Amino acid sequence: MNYQMLLECHAKGVTISKDEAELLDIELYSQLESIKVSRTQGCLEVAPDHICQAAIACKGSLWITCLASVLDQLIPPSLGNKARGPTVFETLLRYEYL
Repeated sequence: MNYQMLLECHAKGVTISKDEAELLDIELYSQLESIKVSRTQGCLEVAPDHICQAAIACKGSLWITCLASVLDQLIPPSLGNKARGPTVFETLLRYEYL
């Protein structure tokens, strides 16, 4: 199951398991690495409104931003570690996507 399908399930109220959340975390890391070298990633497209709402992200947010937000809810960062949302935002700025 890909990350978009898992986020669709999350938006419909389906609980994401710990294993699925860990896979999503790996996917986020992979996407962050990929956008450093390619501007054609699907994660850089705008997510549908219902996904943004379920992720508690602004309407018109990118898929990668919604993914980070959901992960921050499912697996909160440990004390002293930066949340995934700000990390994604900083990466998008650094590589001039925003």
